[in-house]
Amino acid sequence: MKNVLQTLVLIIVSILTITNMNAQNAGISDDGTSFTPNSSSILELKSTSKGLLVPRMTQAQRTAISSPGEGLLVYQTDEIKGFYYYTSSIWKNVATGNYTVNPVEKSTSCTLSKTETFILATNDITISLPEITTDDNGLTITVKNVGNADDLITVNGVNTQIDDKNDNFIYRWRAKTYIAYNEEWYLQTKSAQTDYIYDVSPDGSWTTIEEIISFLNEHMEAPSVVRLSGGSFPVSSTITINLPYSLTIEGTAYGNASIEASSGLTNKPMFRCLSECYFKMLSFDGSTLINYGSNSGEDAIRFVGSGTYNEVKDCTFSTFYKSILDSTDAELWIFETDFSDISYAAIQFTGSQSGLIFKISEVDFIGCSRGIEFYNGSGVVSSVMNCGFYNSTGNDSAVIYRPSTFSFSDFYFTNNTWNYTGKFFVGYDFTRADGRDANIKIMNNSGIEDQNPKCKINVRNNTTATTVSCANTWYKANWTNTSALTTKFQIVNNKIIYQPSNTMYGFFVITGNISVSSASRIISIGIVKNGVTSTRYGECDLKPSSANVPMQFSTVIYISGVTLNDYFELYVTANASCNVTFQDVQWFTSTY
Repeated sequence: MKNVLQTLVLIIVSILTITNMNAQNAGISDDGTSFTPNSSSILELKSTSKGLLVPRMTQAQRTAISSPGEGLLVYQTDEIKGFYYYTSSIWKNVATGNYTVNPVEKSTSCTLSKTETFILATNDITISLPEITTDDNGLTITVKNVGNADDLITVNGVNTQIDDKNDNFIYRWRAKTYIAYNEEWYLQTKSAQTDYIYDVSPDGSWTTIEEIISFLNEHMEAPSVVRLSGGSFPVSSTITINLPYSLTIEGTAYGNASIEASSGLTNKPMFRCLSECYFKMLSFDGSTLINYGSNSGEDAIRFVGSGTYNEVKDCTFSTFYKSILDSTDAELWIFETDFSDISYAAIQFTGSQSGLIFKISEVDFIGCSRGIEFYNGSGVVSSVMNCGFYNSTGNDSAVIYRPSTFSFSDFYFTNNTWNYTGKFFVGYDFTRADGRDANIKIMNNSGIEDQNPKCKINVRNNTTATTVSCANTWYKANWTNTSALTTKFQIVNNKIIYQPSNTMYGFFVITGNISVSSASRIISIGIVKNGVTSTRYGECDLKPSSANVPMQFSTVIYISGVTLNDYFELYVTANASCNVTFQDVQWFTSTY
């Protein structure tokens, strides 16, 4: 009876609070006043002091609702609190419009479901975003790489690209959020990151050079750039670079990043490069490890890959045994770099293979025992230009060329400076008859004279006569040189042979005196090239007044197009037979 009475009271109260009701809609107010409900609503509530309280429950209780109806509304009291409604077989947060955040871990490649909205990923895996429709507009999925420095997470869409790209890469500690809209996936925030540029910094995906090299060993797919942030990067063991594409390691600004020797590097080099490498805007410092740089092997960079191309630019090297060692036919270019306090050699070449190319410019060598040492190699093309060599002691050498083990096809040493301490460029010999060093070009260097091809012949008191048997027939003048000086010419008495491979202009000055066995002869002299007497250069006529009385002569000759193995001799003839003796001769030749 009591339960019946309670039910009747509840019905009466409900009727009293419904101020207006008809077949279409109803209105309820908390003060009993009458009002007309909005025609578009089936129920309208009116109050200025109270609200509507929907069912409240935990996340676990919400997700446990069996067969929730489309549009079902609840308030979640834990985790991410708020109103949630059910639509398209998924719960959505009313406030954000997003799907429920559901953190999950992934360590193998997979395709995500729509409920997996926050992914903590590890290993080298590919994660595919779920296939979507317009009903999924606003669905967001975040993927974060929480693995190690070698892990690469690749994200793609199923049957769709992401911002017009097939793949998105996520490196360690980085995250990307993807938003569904009109059956397409979009990045919530477009990263400014350029493909294949990797930043190494204390808060980056890679904190050490070793970490990024390890990553590239697994994942490199194009020429890449590694940028080192400001600060120090210690190296405790040799970093070997052997990658399928070229690698640039650079600082963000000149002198901003320092690569330093650290404990464990004793008797070892910092870098060993088998593949193509470029080093830019970096400081290499060996002084950070006690006594480092004084022992063999304690080098900064060793280029050991055959046939590679390498560059060093805007760098500094200090306190190494050898700063740079090239031990193959690797091509090396060095620009705007400083070497200081190097105990053996700033740069050394030791490769036995033929074909090395070496170019260097705008580089200073300060306090180096040897600036550049050409120790071993063959067929080398080298250019040393606009460099400064500032030796510290009389035992220091700017450039050493060791011809017993090193040969070249072209060698330029131009526009360099030297502080007149120790030695400048040593090892070459331009007096050799075989012309071994003839293609070394030494020009316009402060501290050493130009070494253009030139020679000088002195003949003193010669008594050997040249017989002119037939009138107007040219004969080579006979004498034995008293002394001779040569640079890149071979000299055999009255014969000079040009040895370099490049073509130049020849300038000849010949003076001396002659005597003739018969009076009243007209004597003609001239230079003959390559034994072709039909063409003479600098031909001049002499008319001795008496027999066997010395008569002075001189001639100045210019010949263009002097090339390898061209040879020049002084010839003589007369208008009648006689003997002509060249008693004294001074013959000077230079080239331009």
